[in-house]
Amino acid sequence: MVDASLAIDAYLLARFGVGLERVLTDATAGVVSLTIARSVEVACDPVGFFAYEDDGATEQYQGLLTVEGVTYRFRCSVFIDASGARFMENIGELEAVQWGVRLVVPGNAVGQP
Repeated sequence: MVDASLAIDAYLLARFGVGLERVLTDATAGVVSLTIARSVEVACDPVGFFAYEDDGATEQYQGLLTVEGVTYRFRCSVFIDASGARFMENIGELEAVQWGVRLVVPGNAVGQP
């Protein structure tokens, strides 16, 4: 069985030129790339924080990642160095929790002749 994170990463790279780690790292900082804005949604909450003596820190998050109509629950850790740069430290859980088919029907809107 293919790890969901590998499949999602490959899809995001092929379709948008951005990997899963970058999508989650940006989302945890409140940043959404315009490249993915119409196809990928991330909602996350901080659930932990650890400060290091060298002024770095690790932030832990949990949330939902929706890619093309498939929703995954995730947990991750992001390392922030002393300069404020953010790096994905760990994606600990990535599990599909909801999926469905989206169907767009061209033509007349309901109620129009």
